[in-house]
Amino acid sequence: METHTFVVTLLIALCCCGMPQSKAAIRIPQIPDMPKQLDCRADNIGFTFNLTALAGYWYEAARVPNVDVLECLNVSVPSAIEEDRFALDLKYVSTVNGGWHYTEEQVDFPWDNTTEHGIFKLQYGMIIVTYKLMVTDYKSYAFVCGYGNISPVPLFKLFTRKRELNQTTIAVIQAVANRQGIGSQIAWEQQSLAKCSASSMQTSLGFVIGFVFLLCAYFK
Repeated sequence: METHTFVVTLLIALCCCGMPQSKAAIRIPQIPDMPKQLDCRADNIGFTFNLTALAGYWYEAARVPNVDVLECLNVSVPSAIEEDRFALDLKYVSTVNGGWHYTEEQVDFPWDNTTEHGIFKLQYGMIIVTYKLMVTDYKSYAFVCGYGNISPVPLFKLFTRKRELNQTTIAVIQAVANRQGIGSQIAWEQQSLAKCSASSMQTSLGFVIGFVFLLCAYFK
């Protein structure tokens, strides 16, 4: 499975799809920061990101694997560090067990050498999930990989600045994924404003716990 080829093509699709085409050939953008191998556990994945440029709202457009745990995830990234903590505000809809529960929570990390290099560790009891920022252009997309300590299944998340991807971009990415044999593993996330808005929110105990356990059950 050429996952690396799929990810690079995914990023190219994000850069190119929907842009007006001229008679001249479209120049494919270069992605110098993309690691050659997508082993998320590797020490060389992650980089010192520009916090000011990364700040603002990000919407999760797609994820791998396709496990029904949430929809409508958006993440608010701060533009500054407060009291040596890096805090992310999350809003999403929990769909665990067929539910549809509007949820908000805050996760924070110590602002240390690990976090500065785009590596974020979430711990809930004995469960540890690590996410790594692999590549971003700050203006349109951010690609994150992850893994849990109780599951060997790799996690991938695509975040975009726009609430919803256009159908052209989705079709290109899906076609590439289908050719690579992983098309069924992509979950295209619901981000419709009408479906994702809520007048009241509830506090979550941490959707990551349910997410990791669902992964274990799903891939037995």
